[in-house]
Amino acid sequence: MTLTRRQILQASAATGAALLVGARPIAAAAAPPFRLKKWVDPVAIPPVVTGGIDNTIEISMVNTTHRFHSGLAESATLAYQCVSGDIAFPGTLNAAGYLGPTIVATTDQPLTVKMVNSIIDHPLPVDTSIHGAVAADNDRPRTATHLHGGNTRPAHDGGPEDFFVDDHTYLFNNTQDAAGLWYHDHALGITRVNVYAGLAGGYLIRDKAETGIDTGLPSSPLPTGKYEVPLIIQDKFLAADGQQVYDGGTWIPEFFGDVPIVNGIAFPYLSVDKGVYRFRAYNGSQARFYRMGLKVKSTGAALSFFQIGSDGGLLNTPVPLTQLVLGPGERADLLVDFGGLSTGELVEMGNNAPTPFPDGPRNLHQGGAPLPQVMQFRVTGDPGWVPPAPVAGMDLRPVTPVVRLNEGDAVRTRTHSLVEIMGPGGPVMALLNNRMFHDTDYRDIAEPVAMNTLEVWEFVNTTVDAHPIHLHLVQFQVLDRRPVDTVAYLAASGYDEDGDGMLMEHEVGTGAYPAPGVTPYFLGPAQPPPANELGWKDTVVAPPGMVTRILVPFGDEAVSTPIAARAVYVPDYDEGENDYVWHCHILEHEEKDMMQYYRIGSSAPEVKASTTGGS
Repeated sequence: MTLTRRQILQASAATGAALLVGARPIAAAAAPPFRLKKWVDPVAIPPVVTGGIDNTIEISMVNTTHRFHSGLAESATLAYQCVSGDIAFPGTLNAAGYLGPTIVATTDQPLTVKMVNSIIDHPLPVDTSIHGAVAADNDRPRTATHLHGGNTRPAHDGGPEDFFVDDHTYLFNNTQDAAGLWYHDHALGITRVNVYAGLAGGYLIRDKAETGIDTGLPSSPLPTGKYEVPLIIQDKFLAADGQQVYDGGTWIPEFFGDVPIVNGIAFPYLSVDKGVYRFRAYNGSQARFYRMGLKVKSTGAALSFFQIGSDGGLLNTPVPLTQLVLGPGERADLLVDFGGLSTGELVEMGNNAPTPFPDGPRNLHQGGAPLPQVMQFRVTGDPGWVPPAPVAGMDLRPVTPVVRLNEGDAVRTRTHSLVEIMGPGGPVMALLNNRMFHDTDYRDIAEPVAMNTLEVWEFVNTTVDAHPIHLHLVQFQVLDRRPVDTVAYLAASGYDEDGDGMLMEHEVGTGAYPAPGVTPYFLGPAQPPPANELGWKDTVVAPPGMVTRILVPFGDEAVSTPIAARAVYVPDYDEGENDYVWHCHILEHEEKDMMQYYRIGSSAPEVKASTTGGS
């Protein structure tokens, strides 16, 4: 009998390790035989660097060490270390022994960033069976720095095949809305181990007035300075000797650690004044989704908060929340008010998202990998930042409001299928359109995207898990989600020879390409996006058993409705063919093999109907 992924995961309960990936438990061998004491160490704050007068920064990627918890020894890590640039804030992140500095740029002001690869000997094992990974990566690993969410030309995008072992200079023109982006490694075949080892960092684009409010207003209605805090959230295994553990020697379908890491610190706390804080939250985990909330310890009551921005910048108005779902690669701009709490009060950031998300086992005994606690906040007696007006009524974008795009302006619908491939012992890969990444014929089969056009992209998720889908270059808007008969859709696509809704290894590369339209397989009405998804996005969660639709503008003249030009891709290079990737941001999926190219061609035909299998 062939096991489903859910059966494989549930079988791990017998190991007592909470997770079975592929056909063997890695958590049983990797999990430390101890429990770390919580809330011992303050959260670290990454250093802040700007380009200075010449708008240039040099960063070196280095082997280093980092202490994730004061009760542990230092671990071998990788990090981005600033060589030159203006240090606006030195930070407290263990002398940059992990992650990288927060780079601060300004809208419409180009920033040159030189990345120097000084890494010798990878601190984690490299699986050379993965496409792109080579034995030399163990001794002199390749790197490629991707500005996630950035409007960048192809040569400066840091795509998976634009890797280097010496140095590379990137030009980031920052021709887009002020937003909380991030940069991370993207080298083909070793992205997951490079990022896990430490190659990631925040990138904030500010408005031209340099107020730090990301709105272009001359005064500040939002917290700044020490009241604006980045939170890069990850999960890890930490061994008894302090080393971070990731079984990169053999590919695994997903990685779920048992220790929360925020800005490089395990189970950290943050002392907060009595006022409003702005938290720039990043899901930097390999595969873990978070469904986070805040709880006041003395009463057990939920502390509500506001989301004011998403991946591509501010929302029009704050959205009140008690829980926030954040998939890998997504970011959220949050306001939390601690002003009404008593001195000494404790607030805990918790997480109740199952693994895999959204329907995986919820507890350890059933084979899940819960991570119920993330970090703690301690309220001081000091007065904090007080907003000039009630947060709930703020007009966050009076100058350049987010205008909803019109589906009727779209010239094409592209339908894409998300599939999982099973082997005798469990999942062996995840694919887009049932094609491997190196099957590059799709760039010739699919019509290129025409510059200055609007398209609808549909993601039909036939798997049992949610996938965070990221498009390089563009910011888009979420249109809707709708339940789909995935078994019938797979059969109609010609992927599933047995018609049982489960694809096997011998079926890789079969069936229709491009994917067929999904309209005949709808099982219910369209579900509009929630209020906190009504802004600009570059990563969208595609739930299982549903089609997720987005509207993607490929240029400032793409639609008839007036929109802020900076919020979309503005072609600023010579005519020709320009290739970017789109992929699942679960890093294990991305590398085997849930990633494809798409091509932008200035001469691509503009058609009103779908020619690539859309609805």
